[in-house]
Amino acid sequence: MAARRRIEWTRRAERDLERIYDFVLDLWTKREADRLLDLVQDFEVFVARWPNGFKRSQRNKHHRLGLVHRNTTAVYRVYRDRIVIIALFDNRSDAKR
Repeated sequence: MAARRRIEWTRRAERDLERIYDFVLDLWTKREADRLLDLVQDFEVFVARWPNGFKRSQRNKHHRLGLVHRNTTAVYRVYRDRIVIIALFDNRSDAKR
């Protein structure tokens, strides 16, 4: 079995996570917002083990779209030695995109 790839985050993805966390915190409780962080960690473990486990983006063949939660999608790219999380979208708050 191939070695697991390390996970890297772009600055944009970090800002996106902070924005989504704040969005959840405004609408629900800290417990729910912290649950989002748990789901992100679970997502990282999954893509490190199965990097091609999610579908390719129709906009960019090098990007994949991974479901963190039914309301949150991650855009990531797989490299030989790492996975870069490019962006996160809250499917509810980003409906216009």
